[in-house]
Amino acid sequence: MLINEPVTVGSVNGTPKYVIWKGRTHTIKKIGLHHHFSEGNTLYHIFSVATDTLFLKLKLDTSSLLWRLEEMENGI
Repeated sequence: MLINEPVTVGSVNGTPKYVIWKGRTHTIKKIGLHHHFSEGNTLYHIFSVATDTLFLKLKLDTSSLLWRLEEMENGI
C-alpha cells in the first residue's frame, strides 16, 4: 500500500532501528534492500525493512534529513 507520509526514524550509524508512525513505535527486525539515487543535487536512500508484522519502505532525503514512509504491507 502506498503511504508517502512523514515518519520519525531512529538510527544507529545510518542504519534504521525503529520507526514512529501515527504515534506507534515499530522496531525494525530486519533490513533488506538498501539503495540510493539522486534527483538533482539531492541524494535519497531507500531502505526496505521488516518489523514483526509489517514490511516498510523508507526514504531518507539527505538534504533535509527527513524520512518518509513510502510503502507499507502488513501480515508478514
